[in-house]
Amino acid sequence: MAFVVLTFFVHKALGSPLAPQYDLQQPDVRAWQQVIEFGWWIVTAQCAIGLTRLFVVFDTKPRESRIVSDLLAAVIYLVALFAIIDLVFSVPIGGLLATSGVIAIVLGLALQSSLSDVFSGIAVGIERPYSVGDLIWVEGGIEGRVMQVNWRSTHIATLNRDVAIVPNNVMAKARLVNHSLPTTIRGVSITVMLAANERPDRCMSVLTAAVKTCTLLADKPPPSVARSELRGDGVAYDISFAIPSIEAFVDARTELLGHVQNHLRHAGISLAVAGTQSVTSPEVPTTTILLQESDWFGILAAEDRALLAEHLEEVWFAADEILIKQGDESHSIFMIASGSVQITDPSVASDRVIYRLGPGGSLGAIGMITGRPYAATASALTPVTAYRLDKAAVSDAIARKPELVQSLEVLARRGQLMQRADVVGHQDEHNAPEMFLSKLRGFLRKMSEKPHS
Repeated sequence: MAFVVLTFFVHKALGSPLAPQYDLQQPDVRAWQQVIEFGWWIVTAQCAIGLTRLFVVFDTKPRESRIVSDLLAAVIYLVALFAIIDLVFSVPIGGLLATSGVIAIVLGLALQSSLSDVFSGIAVGIERPYSVGDLIWVEGGIEGRVMQVNWRSTHIATLNRDVAIVPNNVMAKARLVNHSLPTTIRGVSITVMLAANERPDRCMSVLTAAVKTCTLLADKPPPSVARSELRGDGVAYDISFAIPSIEAFVDARTELLGHVQNHLRHAGISLAVAGTQSVTSPEVPTTTILLQESDWFGILAAEDRALLAEHLEEVWFAADEILIKQGDESHSIFMIASGSVQITDPSVASDRVIYRLGPGGSLGAIGMITGRPYAATASALTPVTAYRLDKAAVSDAIARKPELVQSLEVLARRGQLMQRADVVGHQDEHNAPEMFLSKLRGFLRKMSEKPHS
């Protein structure tokens, strides 16, 4: 509106704003004409800047490039300034431009580094290799999320929880990796060296089971295991997988390596030793060791664990076979010796994954003690070897050693914790710690009173 009004007055009083005709006979009138012309150029510059910013918003999707818009605004103001000097104050700008050129050269030499950052910032703003919010890696070891891009530098919040301020001329020259493009899903590969004397098929199956036990890896594309190098002192296996974001890499790698170590240990497979052609395989954990390392039975005395170990029954499951089915009567405890087991809730349309178990894990104890049906389904993701301890076995163990009842009652002290750990046990108001203690003692009493042949 102001532009329209001023343009109307300029045309009425001066004719064209680009070739104003001042009243040279009346100084007062001329002064007002110059004020109107001056105001017209200022308003025109502001309107041009507004239109330019609007154009940049639509042209540089998804958000405006502040550096480019600021540069264009500076150019528009500079043009308006020279126009005001020439047309309003009637001062020739030829000499001024020549003087400005000399001054610009001097300032350019003095501010060479800063100007390099500025023009690099302009290039970054135009090319847009990254934007605010992107997760990037910069040559030199800087990695983090872009917080701000200004005229001189780029601010990056690193994964170490500090802020790196990198000059734009460095950003323009350095190699960059934008982890947010085209998607946030990242592909990662980890190499595991196993002893050369280990059977290749067992190594592949055990590593595959370890990968399938992980919960932090992306499902698509699916993880894979491949042999990548064969040497006299070891065989290299590459585990390739995807993660939702590079920020999840540390946690995902920690989980994966933990499961790899656990699966290899329970399979008796050794890691490679540089320069050693044949490595002695570690001993596979026995049933007694499984009970000793169990959250459930680890607190029992050694002789009581040994007694229970004698009553463990070895069972096998093929991939996709059901160990425990939701709603079935709870009658057994399973201890996983090898393979991977997935716990799901079939009552949810998408079969929500609750948990995954590897060697050393156990399930079903809460249901067997409380007598309530299983609350989830456990199925084998890979071929699984497990040890089963059912009610009859517990009853037989108590019959051989009645003192075992007092030892098993120690488990009640950790009742609440074990309830939370057993993902296939019902978790409701009936399973408060004091109710659990009562149910456990009732279960043990029933087992000790059961007649034996």
